[in-house]
Amino acid sequence: MQFQPDDACHVTLNRPENAAARSAPMFLLLAFALAATLLSGCAGTARGKNDSVYRAPVTAAPRDEAAPAAPIAAPDAAALVVIRYPAMIHADAESLYVSSFAVNAIGGEVPYTMYGKPQTERIAQTVIAKSGYFAMSLYRELKARLPANTVLLSPHLVLWDEEQGLYSRPILASEQVPAVLTIDFGTYTFPDVNEMMDSPPVTFGDLVTPLAVVRTGRWARPALNGLVLSSDDLAQAAWRASETQAARVVEARLDEAPLPSPSSLDFIAFLAERDPPPASLPLTAPGTSGDRIMVEAYPLEKLQIPAGIMTQLDDAGEVDPFGQAFAGGFADRVTRLLGGVDTERATFFQRQAALARFDPGLARVWFTRSDDESVRARLQLAEALVGAEREFLAAQSDSIYAGTYTGDFGVRMRKIIAAEYRMLEERRRLARRQNITTAVAALALAGSVYGATVSTTASAAMVASLSGVSLLGSVWAMNKSLDTRSESAEVSERFIARMAPTFERQMSVQMEWLESREVITARGFAEFRNKTLTLYQSRVRSMAVSADAYCSFRHPEAPQPGRWWGECVDGEAAGKGFGVAATPGGSVEYLGDTRSGRAEGVGALLVRQRGRTPVYYEGEFRGGRADGTVWVETAGETPQLRQFRDGVDAGRAEAAERVAFDYGTGARAVAGLQ
Repeated sequence: MQFQPDDACHVTLNRPENAAARSAPMFLLLAFALAATLLSGCAGTARGKNDSVYRAPVTAAPRDEAAPAAPIAAPDAAALVVIRYPAMIHADAESLYVSSFAVNAIGGEVPYTMYGKPQTERIAQTVIAKSGYFAMSLYRELKARLPANTVLLSPHLVLWDEEQGLYSRPILASEQVPAVLTIDFGTYTFPDVNEMMDSPPVTFGDLVTPLAVVRTGRWARPALNGLVLSSDDLAQAAWRASETQAARVVEARLDEAPLPSPSSLDFIAFLAERDPPPASLPLTAPGTSGDRIMVEAYPLEKLQIPAGIMTQLDDAGEVDPFGQAFAGGFADRVTRLLGGVDTERATFFQRQAALARFDPGLARVWFTRSDDESVRARLQLAEALVGAEREFLAAQSDSIYAGTYTGDFGVRMRKIIAAEYRMLEERRRLARRQNITTAVAALALAGSVYGATVSTTASAAMVASLSGVSLLGSVWAMNKSLDTRSESAEVSERFIARMAPTFERQMSVQMEWLESREVITARGFAEFRNKTLTLYQSRVRSMAVSADAYCSFRHPEAPQPGRWWGECVDGEAAGKGFGVAATPGGSVEYLGDTRSGRAEGVGALLVRQRGRTPVYYEGEFRGGRADGTVWVETAGETPQLRQFRDGVDAGRAEAAERVAFDYGTGARAVAGLQ
């Protein structure tokens, strides 16, 4: 009796060739048919797409190849990209993380009985470990395309407490540096080993399922709270996280409280949700939005790295298979996104928050965009120090890359990936030869890598052909360099010591300010920050301009006065600055000119209403309302130039020119329509 899969991996049952076989009970025939079905890897179970929607270069660039000239300039005292990824998990959060991982599985349902299984826990751990490893490929590709010191890594620790539930926070200070784009990155594996190879998402051997979310500064993408691109399965959670963070920022501004800490990783926010109401979000396929304000939806892709690249894996990591499969093409997409973002607008509020750490008074004056010489001198010193912090954190990122990719962690990870690949190739070979018993054993053994139990017979059948791959399960369980657990919430120094062993504990950064140069030397970022603050306080000059600590801003829809940071007369906004006020069911934020406490002149107004996407107005205002030629941005639509009369849309503007607010100077700018 033979089972012959056809081209579509359908199983045909041939007539038994002898009497004994013909007399076999039907349940045995069904069992064999089921086993043959398991071999559908010949078509899909253990195979993935050859090309991502983000096509990568034909060949991966050597690690030591000089970066090409980048057309994108580095913004002052800001990064271009910060890559966030899960790196460690606190022991107290592990149980909830694993159960949430099973409950909110991407790609299918997981049986309830699997939630507490050791193999599910092991897979959940590998999602963190492999996400950290593959994030280094994206870091490497972006560094090759962008100016020096403008790409930073921000590893996250997964935590839990009764108040916040499951969440994550940065281990390092990279997210305190203003950034044009942030990327949440990870790789995914289906939680149930019994279905892992059959499900669309898996990261095992030469198969990789990337997850990504890209944001810019909220005011650079106001109608979508900064959201630019998201993996399909994370889009709803990413939107809710963006909306929640925006509300937290507004609340902090209204209360004159410190700004909130960075939001959790979107993957962790996705896991923490339980049956949230769906949001109406304008999604579009990659490259199809045109001029419309849409979130680019990255489809779930199980990518298969070319065999010719996989066979070149080595201890040093000279060949990066993921760079060709995904990271190179995605880095190209990110670079194009950067080319379309106004960096001044994207980093405007982040730069103000960074300045507030050095000088709260200067941070208030920042919103006036004063050209007074005393303000410029103080601002130059403060931004020079923020730039020095960026360089220090860029050096930390390089060391983390070296430790994670080329260090002990990377060496061991490549050995495991190579062993997983050999296992899959053996399974594919056996499937082609229709060796059902051995192929099924290979499938079971693939589960054993993540802690599943394999029968002695099955294991014995495969040990010889898989070169000791059966030991991988114990490697994952015991290898400390791959373990992502933490018993302490204070992991910064330990993380750097483990993942960046080559990091120089004594490090110097040269800072240029006006006609002078300063060298700051420190053994860690906390010491570096203390030295920059001390230097700032010793060199700072007095300012001839000030902004009142308590000043009100009014809006026609707000029942109570809000807060104002900027020029002020008799306790009311009067001149340039930034204001925020609470409205019934929402809020308004305004940046620009005012008079008698209300928007008057040229500015930008952001209106948020609960349950709706924000609306952005930029142009002319009078008495707190849009009045004149106004640029309007709404989600799902192409931005339009409209004519307003006392807050009422009077139709499309006929003028050939647009009155725009310049985030670089705060001055009125006139731009021709495109």
